[in-house]
Amino acid sequence: IRLNPYIKFQGDNYKIDAGVNIVDQFGYVSSIHIFPAAKLEFQVIPKYVRLFVEAKGDVHKSSLLDFYTTNPFLGQDINIKNSVDQLDLAAGLKGTIATGLSFNATIFRNTVKYMPLFVSNFDFSKGYNRFKVIYDNGSSRINGLNGELDYKASEDVDIFGRVEFKNYQMATVAQPWNLPKFKLTAGTALHISDKVDIKGTLLIRGSALDPNPVTAGSTTPTTINSFVDLSGGVEYKVTNKISVFLNVNNLLNGTNLTWLYYPDYGFNIFGGVGFAF
Repeated sequence: IRLNPYIKFQGDNYKIDAGVNIVDQFGYVSSIHIFPAAKLEFQVIPKYVRLFVEAKGDVHKSSLLDFYTTNPFLGQDINIKNSVDQLDLAAGLKGTIATGLSFNATIFRNTVKYMPLFVSNFDFSKGYNRFKVIYDNGSSRINGLNGELDYKASEDVDIFGRVEFKNYQMATVAQPWNLPKFKLTAGTALHISDKVDIKGTLLIRGSALDPNPVTAGSTTPTTINSFVDLSGGVEYKVTNKISVFLNVNNLLNGTNLTWLYYPDYGFNIFGGVGFAF
């Protein structure tokens, strides 16, 4: 159960939300948390650039659905525990710096208790790997930077990108297992005509570590290498209700690993027909 009382102040160049987030957990574990819920926005350059500062916290409900959606290679008997964002601090700038060019730059520091981590649980006797969920039972800290750019050159051309840098300070585990510290996503969407749309995407994912070694008897963690993934697609509208599409994925045909022992698909083509009611 959540309760979020707050007071809002607003003027020509500023907005302030000041309140608290009260969260009551009950059932297998009972506890009450009171977190800050405050945000300030100030127009540094009216109509163009805004400064924002935020402090908040919350309890994130864990579920098998969320875990298996993130990692479909989990095993059985998964330990379920809610994670707690004890204090999330963020500050940054957002707005428009030129016609059609918007941006968002954020620095943040999050303190999380019971952070869930997916780690390999390889059974060498059976020859297959399933993942399990462990938790950093202390207070983990995540410091980072997010940056976003979106350039609409015209109504028919959109170019966008997002970059993430994260630094983890773990409390009780050795490493932020299977969490990359760098990720960049970018792409473009082109509206060629009323019937043809083209899109392209770029993903650069940094390296990560898994505690389970590839070789039996070893104690050295396994490094999951960084990779670059390029994809593209085209859609053709036959009528207002019927369209056909074709996606070409992993153009570089890389042996990308998101999860240890489970490489992503290599170069592949996927197509189909869409129908709108």
